[in-house]
Amino acid sequence: MRTLGFVDGDATADFTVRAEGDRSVLFARERVHVALTDAADGTELFSVLRSADLERAGTVEINLATPGTCLRNGQAHHVEKLFMISVEEWASGVGTVTLDTYSDAWLSHDLRGHRQGSVQQENAPRLRAMLTAITRTLGSEIIPSDPTYYGVPTHDGFEDLPDEDPDLLDSWYMAEVPRRTERLQGRIPANAPRFESETDAPVRFVEVALGGRVVGYLWEAEDGIAAGFEPRTPAGDVALDAGQEWLMHLSEAKQRGLTPDQAVSELASWPGSTRSGTIVSGTRQEAASLEELQDLSGRE
Repeated sequence: MRTLGFVDGDATADFTVRAEGDRSVLFARERVHVALTDAADGTELFSVLRSADLERAGTVEINLATPGTCLRNGQAHHVEKLFMISVEEWASGVGTVTLDTYSDAWLSHDLRGHRQGSVQQENAPRLRAMLTAITRTLGSEIIPSDPTYYGVPTHDGFEDLPDEDPDLLDSWYMAEVPRRTERLQGRIPANAPRFESETDAPVRFVEVALGGRVVGYLWEAEDGIAAGFEPRTPAGDVALDAGQEWLMHLSEAKQRGLTPDQAVSELASWPGSTRSGTIVSGTRQEAASLEELQDLSGRE
């Protein structure tokens, strides 16, 4: 994948070892750093594998999230989790390898249902070459998964979607925004005070950066009752980690009786943490709607 230009940087891996029979979890580690440029013994990856008790293992599951680039009008755009490579192996020696992608660059339409012929022409052949290389390496035929909201997988990429009403193809708002919102809201206690998370009013927002990279947007609505955090999709899981921190601080502000505007203004002076990131000074902007901000947060 690296030689084909898909992997850009190191990866992270989740490991799970399950017992034979009842499939109880014997060992689990999340987000283990995998230095793809150095697969030598002694790295964190091998240290984790050595610490697992494999004698009672029935299955071993490894989910490897790889950062990479896709092309937009000739420009390379970095995506922190471009692919997920999932490997599951049983004690019998039988196993499966599954490849998931987290970019719409290979599709005839973007996730808003808009045709993107030039983007597809730039990227689809790259995906086709990678699938061919994987088939050659594993010596196994690719089995496409079932169709989803996002596209119809094939042996060498994805089928072109029909030119219908774009609203019918808008998987960004039918599936992706609700999915990530549910994941983020599920990370804070159910009984925690919350500002409204939806609004029809214009919103004001600021950028939140971690390690020099924007991971999301802290926002408050002009209606005076709604506020929240929109994770920047290409930033990957760190954006959800940051969002959890900001939502907890908004919850505390709500409990103290602050308005959304007061809460965001107060947080502008908070230095942040290694998990939350920090508000970037001078980035206060306005969006005509929360939908417009959510659209921005999904761009690569």
